[in-house]
Amino acid sequence: MRLKGRPVNHLALMVVSCTTFILLYTFSVPADREQEELVCKRSPEAMITHSKAKCQKLRRIFATLSVNKTINERSIMRNAVELQRCPWLGNRKKKEFYRSEINQCCKTSHELILTQENTQVGEDIVYETQKSKKINVTTKIFNMFPKESPFSGKAYKTCAVVGNGAILVDSCCGQQIDQAEFVFRFNLPPLNYTRDAGRRVDLVTANPSIMINRFQSLNQRRKAFGNTLREYQGALILMAAFSHTRSTQVAFKVQYTLDDFGLGSRMLSFHPVYLENLAKYWRSKGLYVKRLSSGIMLVSAAMELCDSITLYGFWPFYSNLEGRTIGYHYYDKMAPNIQVHAMPKEFLIYSQMHAQGALKLQVGQCS
Repeated sequence: MRLKGRPVNHLALMVVSCTTFILLYTFSVPADREQEELVCKRSPEAMITHSKAKCQKLRRIFATLSVNKTINERSIMRNAVELQRCPWLGNRKKKEFYRSEINQCCKTSHELILTQENTQVGEDIVYETQKSKKINVTTKIFNMFPKESPFSGKAYKTCAVVGNGAILVDSCCGQQIDQAEFVFRFNLPPLNYTRDAGRRVDLVTANPSIMINRFQSLNQRRKAFGNTLREYQGALILMAAFSHTRSTQVAFKVQYTLDDFGLGSRMLSFHPVYLENLAKYWRSKGLYVKRLSSGIMLVSAAMELCDSITLYGFWPFYSNLEGRTIGYHYYDKMAPNIQVHAMPKEFLIYSQMHAQGALKLQVGQCS
């Protein structure tokens, strides 16, 4: 699937966190960013390769760290950068270990989303973050679920999980990303950063808060949302429709809009039980957080669905590899919601999995 990027200019983005504050930020994206003839030049730092002994030492450092203890973010950032200067050594045994564990706990291929196979008419769905709240599955709601999971029986050879971190700027990773068999993205990012972030997308999440604030809950005009979704040409739209009561009707309106505009995409809903089981799994590994980020949710799903995984754009720090201050996203300067998620600790997990060879964490420029 190859998509045409669409210029984005002076968008006003208001993001409401899951807690108590509102952040309003206006940003500008070059209208012809994907048309700019930008040459990808490897920085001198990117061409440094460490000795075998140095690389072994770095891998041992990550092996000794624990996410259930206070972590030194600066040290993790520094060592993650240094580890990028070592050859990545894929470890099939470690990869299959994680795949087996996540399958046992969560069964991604069947339980990641709500379907007509794992849900029945008349059943009550308990909200993920509001255990005292539930919604009854009516025939109308049931018919919105796919008959079966689109991931049932699937095993993708190569997957790219593309975060929105500003570390992607000048990374020249776009071509590498687009070569993956399956590409995961998050929160409807603009697709006109082709050189650095690519433009292929097979599944993209859509946080309900984005729908509520950026598109006025689809209560008014829906053309802007329709135009945004046209860029994604048939990609699966994954939402946490039953994590919070305020999210449900918004998610339903997304599906109605997809149908009314004939956009060819399908809205899928995270299964609350899947997310609950996944949270229990990561707690067993020492990750205690109020709620997992969508990043680790999809990285976990990819660990079960994909044979080979590369992560791009995961960088929860405020400076780049050279120590210069950067934004949180590659397309704006929004700050992370640190009150809800534990991004640095999740990044430590990715770094450890990279050091083990279970997945590849791409930080900095792609070769």
